[in-house]
Amino acid sequence: MSNSARILRVRGVALIVSNPRGEILIIQELQTKPHLGKYTGMFSPPMETSRERERDCSTIVRLIDEELPGLAGHIKIENERQGVYRIVPGVWVSLYVGQTRDSRLPTPDARSKEEVGTYLWVPPCEAITFWLRQGAGEMLTDYVEHRNKVVCRHCRPAILPEASVSV
Repeated sequence: MSNSARILRVRGVALIVSNPRGEILIIQELQTKPHLGKYTGMFSPPMETSRERERDCSTIVRLIDEELPGLAGHIKIENERQGVYRIVPGVWVSLYVGQTRDSRLPTPDARSKEEVGTYLWVPPCEAITFWLRQGAGEMLTDYVEHRNKVVCRHCRPAILPEASVSV
């Protein structure tokens, strides 16, 4: 198989964090990575790509450290993953859920400002109405509907604004 015909194989994690008011943490993407189904301006729960042979628990720790600065040690993660989602061909993300006892937002540092913009606490049903990164809609819907042990083999393609569509 030639390098150009090789299929991208990527693993990652997503984390839905809720606060005592029942809101969830949503972030806005600042980078476009079409091969991962995300474009600048989209929203999603925090997500992180796993490194080669990295376990989910290590990726989650890195996700919190890199994308949720200031919340390390304040999020209790449920041990069992809620589901696994094929975001785009060759890219699978495991969904985990966590809770925090307060509602403070992450305090962005230089690293997180490169990839992540706005942080918001929003009701889960409202989050589903945002312009979402590919796979985030399925994850949030499953969370709202209390589904677990989900295997989603096909996530809806990201809908791009008319201005970004080239002819």
